[in-house]
Amino acid sequence: MHRPSCVMTTALLVVLLVGGVPAGGFLSASAAESEAASMVAAMLADADPEVRAIGLDRVRYGVKGEEATYRFAGMISKLPAAQQVALLSALADRGDKAAIPAITAALLVAKEPQVRAAAVHGLGSLGSGVEVAVLKRSLAAEEPERTAALLALRSLRGEDATKQIIDAAKYGEPSLRPLFIDILAERRAKTAVADLVAAAVDPDSGVRQAAMRALARLGGPEEIEGMIKGLLAAPAGGERDAAERAIVAVCTQSAAKDRAAEVFLARFEASSEGDRETLLPALGRVGGPGALAIVDRLIADTDAGKRQLGLKALTRWPDATVADRVLALLAKSQDPAEKNMLLGTLIRIAPLPDNKLNDKQKLDLLQKTMTLCQKDEDRVKVLERANAIRTLDTFRFVVSYLDNPTLAEPACKSVVELAHHQKLRDSSKEEFVKALDKVIGTTKNAELVERANRYKEGKTWERKKG
Repeated sequence: MHRPSCVMTTALLVVLLVGGVPAGGFLSASAAESEAASMVAAMLADADPEVRAIGLDRVRYGVKGEEATYRFAGMISKLPAAQQVALLSALADRGDKAAIPAITAALLVAKEPQVRAAAVHGLGSLGSGVEVAVLKRSLAAEEPERTAALLALRSLRGEDATKQIIDAAKYGEPSLRPLFIDILAERRAKTAVADLVAAAVDPDSGVRQAAMRALARLGGPEEIEGMIKGLLAAPAGGERDAAERAIVAVCTQSAAKDRAAEVFLARFEASSEGDRETLLPALGRVGGPGALAIVDRLIADTDAGKRQLGLKALTRWPDATVADRVLALLAKSQDPAEKNMLLGTLIRIAPLPDNKLNDKQKLDLLQKTMTLCQKDEDRVKVLERANAIRTLDTFRFVVSYLDNPTLAEPACKSVVELAHHQKLRDSSKEEFVKALDKVIGTTKNAELVERANRYKEGKTWERKKG
């Protein structure tokens, strides 16, 4: 039979001393606290893991006071690595800043990655600013220390911490500046927006992109001018596309999105022809009546180049409000490339989940678009987009293509995607079972067969990761 250790017995006395019995009846209050801290320290070094667990609990929630914190923190270097990790975690939960010097020392001398990561976590939980200098070094370390440093820098409290992170983002190691900018975004550091606007035109591409990402989350109307400069500074390709998305996010998702969109439109109107060409895709993504008036004007222009710019903006539109306009243009166009562009726009916008059209209207538009398709590759795109409209009528629409040899595969995929939604599937079980049987006998895709069989049996299916 397991016999409780001497320390376990003493632990019960500690509970009595600090848990409600008048300490003066046995020891003075200060003596009782000192005795309790000594007992907990002994528990932390005990060979019995159950005793150590009780000691860690007392570190977290039991024995109070700065002196006790010093005592517990002084134990870190005396313990094996695994116990150091446990104690560092308990000290972080304890919440007493008096542990910071010992935790910092542990980080500076520890060789074990897990101990270093635990120390970094402790600094993030307890620190408030000066710890930024220490944590910066951990960003260049191996895992898990690096990830712990990222989390710690996000959680450090206080404006002093924010100020130091801003300084690191401005003047720090070039390779780490984008990381610090991302951290500022995670911290929702509104005081950093002026510096982020400046960073949006930084010579370093990584810094520019990080700044635009952060402004997408923190920016408002006042930052649009600077974000436009960032977009104009970005080279064509992925960086410019990301900069466009950042501006669109502020103009369509931020708290002051309407005002931000107004500022963007005004800046667009005041721009040179060359800058307008660069800004036009973003204009299309922002959408709205003001942007549409500009686009209509460009499309109606006798200059072929301006017309193409207007059409390109229309292809980026964020919702289906331009559907009738696109249909009218498509009916009149004689240019094959232009017709392809407009048809692709209809295929994209018809099923968008933007609440501009109800499900019936979305399906009507998609079916009308199907009749306008002249090539099977476009018909395939229509069928692939159809499953975004989750109705029984959509299901019946795609089922009608299961017997078409050219279009059966995308139809199979959409049938299965629609069957994934149990409520829809249960609304007409017999129809779905019949269609899923057809899919199983038609598709060459093993995953679709597996899913179809599961849905027939009323089971769920989880998409495989990776």
